[in-house]
Amino acid sequence: MKLDREKSRKFRMKKHYIPMPYSAYPIPTLIYDYGKPQAASLYYYKELPSTNRTAKELFFSQAENNRRFIVLADRQSAGRGRLGRSFFSDGGLYFTCAVPRGSFSLPPELITTAAAAAVCRAITGEGFPVRIKWVNDILLDGKKICGILAEALSERNSAIGYIVGIGINIGTSDFPEAIADTAASLPGDPLLKSRVFHRIIETFYKALNENPHKLLDYCTEKSFVIGKPIHYFGAADGFGTAIGLDSHGGLIVKKEDGTTVVLSGGEISIRPTNG
Repeated sequence: MKLDREKSRKFRMKKHYIPMPYSAYPIPTLIYDYGKPQAASLYYYKELPSTNRTAKELFFSQAENNRRFIVLADRQSAGRGRLGRSFFSDGGLYFTCAVPRGSFSLPPELITTAAAAAVCRAITGEGFPVRIKWVNDILLDGKKICGILAEALSERNSAIGYIVGIGINIGTSDFPEAIADTAASLPGDPLLKSRVFHRIIETFYKALNENPHKLLDYCTEKSFVIGKPIHYFGAADGFGTAIGLDSHGGLIVKKEDGTTVVLSGGEISIRPTNG
C-alpha cells in the first residue's frame, strides 16, 4: 500500500516555526519497541494547524531525531486527509504518532493497516461496533467517525521514518453541510476520549510488531467493504466486488469481467444494490 512521501530537504532548507506545546511529558508504559515498553514524549497543544506538520518538524529537529513521540491537539485549524483534502478538526481527538525506520518489524506498507486496526480495536473495546473502510476510514453505522493519514519521511530518496495522523470525531454534532450526511461522532465524554486515545496508542505500537497475517485477518473480519460492489477510481477506474486484502494491504477486487485487480491506492465508493 502506497504511503505519501515527504522529503526532509524542505524542512532543512526553510526555517519553520515549531510552536511551544501546552505541555510535554513522557508516557513510558504506552510505547512499544519490538514488544518492550519504551519511553516517548507526548506533545500536547490546545490548537495546531496540523499535528502531522508539527510531527514532521519535530522529527527533523534535534529535539526528536530518531525517537518515537506523539503530537496531540484539541483542535486543528488546517487538518488534512488523503489527496490533500481538508479534514474537519474541531473538538474531537487529533494526534500523530512518529515512528523511526527500523523500530518495528511490520512491513512499512502495512502501517496504515496497523493504524486502522488499532483504532477499530480501541473503539470496539468501548462498545461501538465500528468497521474499516479501506483504506483509511473508520465507520460507525456506515458513517465516517475517523480518518487516518500515514506519510513516509524520506532523505535522499530513502525512508527514514513515518508519521501517522489520526482524527476521530468525539462529541461533534455540528458538522459542515458538505459532510453532515456522511459523518458521525462518538459521544462527548472526556473519559471516553482519554480511554480511546490511550487504547489506540498502546494497540498501534503493538500492532507494528504483530504477525502480518494476523493483522490482515483482523482487518478482513472488520472490513466494511469486502463482499460489497464498489466503484474504484484514482490511479485506476472501474467497477467490481471487493473480495479481500493481499499481503501488502491492497484491496483485491473482482472486476465485472471476472478478472481481478489489486488496488494499492486511490479511492473507492460503495455501490448501491437493488432491493
